[in-house]
Amino acid sequence: MKPQKKFKQVNRFLKDMKIAGGIVLIISIVTVGINYFLMGWINWEVVSQQILYNTYYGVPLSIINGWFFDYLEPIYPWDEQPRRRVLWGIIGSFLITMATIFLLNIILWSWIWGDDFSVVYSPENRSFYVIAVIITVVISTVLHAISFYKEVQQEKQINARLRQEKLLTELNALRAHVDPHFLFNSFNVLSGLIDEDPEKAQTFLAGLSKIYRYILEQRNTETTTLQEEIAFAKKYLSLQKMRFEDSIKLELAIEEELQSKKIPTLTLQLLLENAIKHNRFDERMPLRIELKTEAGQLIVQNNKLARTNLEEGNKIGLRNIQDRYALMGEHGVEIVDRPEIFMVKLPLL
Repeated sequence: MKPQKKFKQVNRFLKDMKIAGGIVLIISIVTVGINYFLMGWINWEVVSQQILYNTYYGVPLSIINGWFFDYLEPIYPWDEQPRRRVLWGIIGSFLITMATIFLLNIILWSWIWGDDFSVVYSPENRSFYVIAVIITVVISTVLHAISFYKEVQQEKQINARLRQEKLLTELNALRAHVDPHFLFNSFNVLSGLIDEDPEKAQTFLAGLSKIYRYILEQRNTETTTLQEEIAFAKKYLSLQKMRFEDSIKLELAIEEELQSKKIPTLTLQLLLENAIKHNRFDERMPLRIELKTEAGQLIVQNNKLARTNLEEGNKIGLRNIQDRYALMGEHGVEIVDRPEIFMVKLPLL
């Protein structure tokens, strides 16, 4: 036998013994309680005999039923055939229990006490088997409930792990998409500035290198402080203003005590980029972007001047933000899309 397989069997046996010990302990406590309820006092001689009987019958029955349930698991799994699992579990447990009790009675009554073999199935002892059947039903129900609970919890853990792995895969794909998307848009802006104002294009390029360096440094970081994100947002918008000048207005109302709170990295860059991409604006009708904190949330809001010639977007930026919050166990991202404003409420971590 391989050492690993032997080690698993030993662990399984010890686990079964713990379960059996727990069941015997519960039955013994109930026995003591019944004894006290009926007599008003505890007859320790009777109780000790009952505990010995409980151990003699309880340990083998618990272990054998446990092994039987383990045998049923690959044949009738809980998640695939729960009805058959319960049906055959009850029938099999009853038959195995009665056979085990019969064998234990032979050993105890005939071999150890020396009684005639007929005492094992005599009418006087039928009550013993009735009580054994009742106890079997109770123990079988408890073991089935434990087995079903463990199966449900294991299934939940597997599903949660699969969801997390799926979300991580999607998130990595989204990150890979966002970075080149930002760089592509910036090159378009730079291309326009080269023709209009070469000197401003040089300044824009220097600012772009600093911003993109920050993006590269933060791309593998899950969260950053609100203070750092606000500072990055200012730099990002100052870069955009070199192209659009006074067509973009930024309003800040950030509570000082919330500056150390965190949000997913580069969240503001995604939202600001979306606002610029999806709206038309000029100096007469500027794009007004407001960043404010309220009720433990960061609110990013802009007035809507929707561009009519823009194709329907795939909302990859918004999905990125929602997925990242979901990965952190937060599902409170709220998106408000009205005719006059677009607003995103982000929980501060």
